[in-house]
Amino acid sequence: MSAVPASVPVSDRVHLIPGAVNAVLVVDGRRALAIDSGQGKDGGRRVRKAAEALGVELAALLTTHAHADHFGGHAYLLRQRRVPVLAPPVEAELMRAPILEPAYLFHGARPPVELTGAWLQAEACPVDRIVEAGPLEVEGFQVRLHDVSGHALRQLAVEVDDVLVAADAVFGGSVLAKYPVPFGQDAAGQRAAALWVGDHAARVAIPGHGEPAAPAELGAATVAALDRVEGAVLAAADGVDGGEVLARVAAALGVADPDLPRWHLNFTTVHAHLGALRAAGRLVARFEGHRLLWGAP
Repeated sequence: MSAVPASVPVSDRVHLIPGAVNAVLVVDGRRALAIDSGQGKDGGRRVRKAAEALGVELAALLTTHAHADHFGGHAYLLRQRRVPVLAPPVEAELMRAPILEPAYLFHGARPPVELTGAWLQAEACPVDRIVEAGPLEVEGFQVRLHDVSGHALRQLAVEVDDVLVAADAVFGGSVLAKYPVPFGQDAAGQRAAALWVGDHAARVAIPGHGEPAAPAELGAATVAALDRVEGAVLAAADGVDGGEVLARVAAALGVADPDLPRWHLNFTTVHAHLGALRAAGRLVARFEGHRLLWGAP
């Protein structure tokens, strides 16, 4: 059996570090810019080993968004070599205080231990520079950043030559088949971001999860998944509370029985869609006793 390569070239400069969570190295001579680092120490080790196999030294860490599975390897890498860390606004605060991710998933309360594992709570790390959409120069590397917020409160895609590192603005088809309710914090923004990726002229896009593909293919698959979730939410919200909406959506879309972390991710996502539908005037929310019920206007 042949060994799995530490990285796969996507272009002359861009090397994909494949895994459950994708990371990327942008190589220039003997140096590399890492885009995301995966989950926990294992993610950091994958990035380190990929850099060693390419004979390059890490020069900077660029973070697309501050979900723990995307920056969880940062702290490990920084212990090997202290390099500048870049992140979008808002997301930078989550990286400095990673308890905030499980806390917001638990409605702001102290989260139960099941929500504080490496998948949802990374090790804290510093952020040296806040970055926004537009051209970026860091440690001699030049890339272009694009705002693709929606899946996360703030999220960046990274354009390098003819490659778009799209992060979780889009998902691979196999990932969407396994997880039919793509996590999102702003459903309207998430759909707009997927549409934008789908229209991008890059030769290839690298999703945060799944195989690289043409932007149009990834964008269309993600928009279709989001539309299915929205339709299921709209059909389920006939005067019931958010928990019942989630249960009905899960049944309609064939979502596997969850554990506590996955339930909270799905609950947040359903409420992102409920909020977007309410903002669009397609649903209303009303109180009945101490229950918040969602239904048609």
